[in-house]
Amino acid sequence: MEKQRCIRADEITRNMLVHALREVFRQENEKGMPVEVTRNLILRLAYLEGKKLFLDEEEYKKAVQALNGLRDGFIQNGRYTDGIDIVLMKVMRSKYKRCAVR
Repeated sequence: MEKQRCIRADEITRNMLVHALREVFRQENEKGMPVEVTRNLILRLAYLEGKKLFLDEEEYKKAVQALNGLRDGFIQNGRYTDGIDIVLMKVMRSKYKRCAVR
């Protein structure tokens, strides 16, 4: 059993996270940085069954970083960030739960 953050992931949350993480994946790939964590998280989100998403600390930091980057891009383009803000707060307010190690 391991403590991980549990997020209730509806369809909007999953789509927003995948969209944000794809951009981070592209940037990491261009710079030659390791992309395993980002790739695995995107694949887990794409094939997620059920409503709960468990994130370890590295995945949590990556998700918050990706959503912040997406939000910054929307602000620079003068677009509304309401949806991103909701998902970002949902991720940041997630609680720790004990779950089986995957």
